[in-house]
Amino acid sequence: MVGSQTKGPSQEPHGQQSQDSRDEILKAATRLFANRGFHETSMSEVAREARVSKALIFWHFKTKEELFLAVLNRLLEPYFIDFAEESRMLDERHQILRLVEFYLLFVRDHANSVRFFLAQMLREQRLSEGLGEQIMKLYSGYRDMLVELIARAQERGLCATGFTPENAAGFILSALNGLMIEFLFMPGATMNPESAVSMVDQWLFHGRERQETSVGKTEH
Repeated sequence: MVGSQTKGPSQEPHGQQSQDSRDEILKAATRLFANRGFHETSMSEVAREARVSKALIFWHFKTKEELFLAVLNRLLEPYFIDFAEESRMLDERHQILRLVEFYLLFVRDHANSVRFFLAQMLREQRLSEGLGEQIMKLYSGYRDMLVELIARAQERGLCATGFTPENAAGFILSALNGLMIEFLFMPGATMNPESAVSMVDQWLFHGRERQETSVGKTEH
């Protein structure tokens, strides 16, 4: 019955096998966190789901909070990689629109994972201070990226300048968060990233084009 044994830290070699066991733990934790929630998922349950020892999980991750952040980073990584690769070839306008699209695609593709975290916040269930801080860092990093791109777009004359970059980013995030909550919690709601991207494009960039066209006609 060797195949039914779980691996402990003393059995854990370095290299590819170590990475494989870490991946299995992350896959199992992703499923459990999404279906049961952070507080309701125990490390013992993750060990059973991943078919490894609980000690091995703690060999890879010191706390459940650290495991959760690793799961979240694993989910986010493809989106950040794609954006980093594409951003070098895009101007500020298209970088902003791509960020908006990635936000909504992530919510749509990982609805269960996002829903359980928001549900805990709405029920005022406190996460640990360190975990809450890391989550807010991710959110703040996304917001700061939007602020910087909008500021650069304004400097280059690509978008309207009747508002500060901070206010524009706050407005966009408020709209995105509203779409996210409706999609996750309203029966029958759907997610349409293309429509949302088009609306942001119209508001932030086409308004500037109409303004410039109007000024040009007045001058002539």
